[in-house]
Amino acid sequence: MLNPIQILGLGKSLPKKAVYSSQIDKLQNLKDGTTQKITGLEKRYFLDEDETADELLSKAIKEALTRAKLSVDDIDCIINATTTMQQAIPFNAAWTHKLLNTKRPMASFDINMTCLSVLRAFDIASRLFDSYKNILIVSCDTPFIALDWSNIRTAGIFADGATAMIVSSSNKGGIILSNFETHSSGYEYCQIKGGGSRFTPSNYNGDFKKLCYFEMDGKKLYKLSSQILPLFIEKSLASKNLSLDDIDWIVPHQASQSSLDHMIKILKLDKSNLIDIFKTHGNQVASSIPMALHTLLYEKDIKSGQKVMLVGTSAGIGLGLVIWQVP
Repeated sequence: MLNPIQILGLGKSLPKKAVYSSQIDKLQNLKDGTTQKITGLEKRYFLDEDETADELLSKAIKEALTRAKLSVDDIDCIINATTTMQQAIPFNAAWTHKLLNTKRPMASFDINMTCLSVLRAFDIASRLFDSYKNILIVSCDTPFIALDWSNIRTAGIFADGATAMIVSSSNKGGIILSNFETHSSGYEYCQIKGGGSRFTPSNYNGDFKKLCYFEMDGKKLYKLSSQILPLFIEKSLASKNLSLDDIDWIVPHQASQSSLDHMIKILKLDKSNLIDIFKTHGNQVASSIPMALHTLLYEKDIKSGQKVMLVGTSAGIGLGLVIWQVP
């Protein structure tokens, strides 16, 4: 059974400020070339002091509306699939509705599955068109605010970015397969400990600020992901009698250059069919997959009827895979 869904318009936005690896080397007193060698990035983009997340997301939404030839008042539901919260309360989608500057009330809700948030939102949206004609899925992640630059291997791969996607039902294409799994044995491998009920300023005796930085055990995360992801992909495809030979394009989460290279090697993929924008965008958390999808839709020779595999991992550890047939 196919869940009908088409992308009417997809917009993206990058911050104005480029931070080069050579700058990080100087700030951290590292030998020139160290950060680029470790991360695979010459530069990444972060919000500057005179730029806000609101501005970043507004640009992405504007492009999505323009490509879809719609106005704000044509939107019936908002799904905010952002990892970095605007604030703890209210929920992020309420902020997005306010940002749209519309007096029209509409349904809205959040999905937070970190790097897989937009993929999960895309899957859920395909099941909601009986209630909503046009659904806006947004992500605006600014990991820079929580990075510990004493750990270049972790901090150096991330970047800020925003995307906005307008989806609607379709008579032709849609989701052929979706599958999501959680392997919580890796729960502690990727986390921000502060900000929730477990640790609070009132119950923690140490420097609470340190708990608000992003932590990642890259070696353990990479090892577990490399063990479980290939089998997850194989089993997911087999459930619909599909194989990688049936897939025309692969849009993976841009976790790191090493993870993308490993995926290509272990699955014996054709590089020309895999969208790899890591070197120019870095890991933009939830915005990562839709940012790569933007490249596929508007820069590649994609055709109606082709099958696109969107796949990735998230903190947790979560696994996600969606096969979308292009309308």
